[in-house]
Amino acid sequence: MSNRVLVTGIGIVSAYGIGRECYWQGIRHGQSLVKSWKLKGLDDFPVKYAAPIETDIEHLKRDYPSLFNRDIQLERRAIFGMIAAQEALNDGQKRLEQREVMGVCACSGVPDADDHTFAKIGTSSSQDTLTTLLRERDQVVSHINGLRSGNDMLSRQIAEQFDMNGPVMNISGACAGATQAIGLAYRAIARGESDCMLSGGGDSVLNVRTLSALYLLGATSTTSRWGERLCRPFDVDRSGLVAGEGACFLLLESETSALKRGAKIYGEIVGYGSSLDAYKVTAPHPAGEGAIASMQCALDDAGLAPEQIEYINAHGTSTPLNDAIETRAIKSVFGQHSQDGLMVSSTKSMIGHWIAAAGAPEAAACLLALKHQCVPPTIHLESHDPECDLDYVKDQARDVNVNYCLSNSFGFGGLNATLAMGRYIHE
Repeated sequence: MSNRVLVTGIGIVSAYGIGRECYWQGIRHGQSLVKSWKLKGLDDFPVKYAAPIETDIEHLKRDYPSLFNRDIQLERRAIFGMIAAQEALNDGQKRLEQREVMGVCACSGVPDADDHTFAKIGTSSSQDTLTTLLRERDQVVSHINGLRSGNDMLSRQIAEQFDMNGPVMNISGACAGATQAIGLAYRAIARGESDCMLSGGGDSVLNVRTLSALYLLGATSTTSRWGERLCRPFDVDRSGLVAGEGACFLLLESETSALKRGAKIYGEIVGYGSSLDAYKVTAPHPAGEGAIASMQCALDDAGLAPEQIEYINAHGTSTPLNDAIETRAIKSVFGQHSQDGLMVSSTKSMIGHWIAAAGAPEAAACLLALKHQCVPPTIHLESHDPECDLDYVKDQARDVNVNYCLSNSFGFGGLNATLAMGRYIHE
């Protein structure tokens, strides 16, 4: 793989607002998005806090008439994703040129269905047979529902909207999905299969079906003890993930393409690693074997020694298992360097866990850290877990020299992915 891969655009939709600048200012200044929250009509639902986007969806759509003027229904997560993709292209001032190949690689998680669909199914007569229900599916089930369509709506719609003529890929990789999407897009450009790629993801799990599943898996925090300070990665009192929602897309571009048009450059993707624990669906390997393999693979792909990495944006979910095991894995890969100058932080402490899309805003955080030479903090870390003994950039961002960084994403099912990124230096 000979082509260097640069990032020339960043588009984000978050509870901070739309665009990379408000996102950067939010995480730079340690602004938490977590707040008291409840599912509509379910006052007794055990999950009481989240990091929701409260802007009216119809208002968002009206601000982007070119994206939503077609007669097509989109899921909430896909609406976020379409806007983030447009923002990435706008930020990069990029249009598809003649003889240029542009593709998309996206992740958007588990397909959702609207409550109206389930209400109608629930009122079906007990005499209804499976055959009857299937025959009536066009009236009963929305076309955006997972019972009728796959989870590739976001990648398909982006490809159609922006006239993509290159690879169109949809990734289903749980919480590692968006990082895998960016990694595969990076490889497509590096191999010369595409000149540029839109890559990232969008997700929203703040609905009864998906959030109930996460709760039943034991992944979510249900305590109200800490209030809006509930998401506390690496803290001894962490109790589970706090769900958020949003979308982020990066514009990846070959060095040749970027330099030819004088594009602004946030940084360079220099390596990608992925692995599978093959241990348990709901728990990482106790020794962190999958996480170790993922980080080491990214370093090897980049041709970097561990000592060259100054910063890691951790998966850092605020769950008892992940934070301790991720710390263990980092110490295994980085040895003494993990104690002598390596900075680690979790931006999930501020924005919550975007599940399938989580890796995209975290990769963006790394790229913005490279651009601004500033590492975002981990907030709400009051009392370190004894097993979590690294430099987690507690409470405040740190203005410091950063040349190379990693972004980790570790998902359900033991899926792991790591991106290595660096400052771009023209040779």
